Amino acid sequence: MLDIIIGLLMLLSAFASLHSKDLLKSGVFFVVFGFMSGLLWIRLSAPDIAMVEIILGSAITSILIFKLSRGVRDIAIKPKLWRRLWAGAGSLVLFVFLTFYLFTVREEERVGGLVFEKLSLSGVESPVTAVLLNFRGYDTLLEVGVITLAVIGILALEPKRKIYEWNDIVVWRFSKIFLPIIALFSLYITYLGAFSVGGAFQGGSLLAGGLAFLSLSGQKLPIRENPTLFLAMLSLAVFVAFAFAYALVGHGFLTYPLELSTLSIMLIEISICISTGMLLYIAIRGRL
Repeated sequence: MLDIIIGLLMLLSAFASLHSKDLLKSGVFFVVFGFMSGLLWIRLSAPDIAMVEIILGSAITSILIFKLSRGVRDIAIKPKLWRRLWAGAGSLVLFVFLTFYLFTVREEERVGGLVFEKLSLSGVESPVTAVLLNFRGYDTLLEVGVITLAVIGILALEPKRKIYEWNDIVVWRFSKIFLPIIALFSLYITYLGAFSVGGAFQGGSLLAGGLAFLSLSGQKLPIRENPTLFLAMLSLAVFVAFAFAYALVGHGFLTYPLELSTLSIMLIEISICISTGMLLYIAIRGRL
């Protein structure tokens, strides 16, 4: 019953956040949605991810929303009726298709069963990480590649925009004190992804939240711009290096030797965590 209540509250808060006409109220409902997501992770026996969701989704995001909403000019955007009908019809068709597939697919054809059957050969204990970085590593490599190339393209245009800062002594001190703790915890969440829920993207998002908090207070990382850009593109370099290295020694492209698979996946995960955090930091600093 409690899970149903949390699920309903998540749906209601998401709907209210999307459809509220007041930007501030929309932000409040978004914070409620993040808090409910955190409770849901607790119910799924993942307190570490719950802390990330509550810190990032409720605390840091709320600060950003409430700060940036000041001075924003509200523009009423009312989509045309035919667009809303088209989106609603498309969503209904997708929902019916997925529901039909869920109740008709045979047990031996379910992806979950295949994943757990081969999990011992992946090098990690988490089925999600095994799928993302081993069984369908090509997809993840392409995703990382597309994001990195998009960033290179945007940087080539040399965009410049205003950096939002909040000149407050409390924010200044707290962001400086908590950034090392957040960075350490983001690495822990990334490490945890090899064994349980968690992983590089969750850890990278938490790291980005800490860096966003630092940037909002008017401070910068004590490193120059070029190393920051290198760290933002580190994940693609590491991913490709592992893929070609194992191909050259005869294991195949992105085919990890069993005895090195855990180490390989962990290093790729750490690089994705760092790149995710740095990409969002660069964006917040006005370069994207």
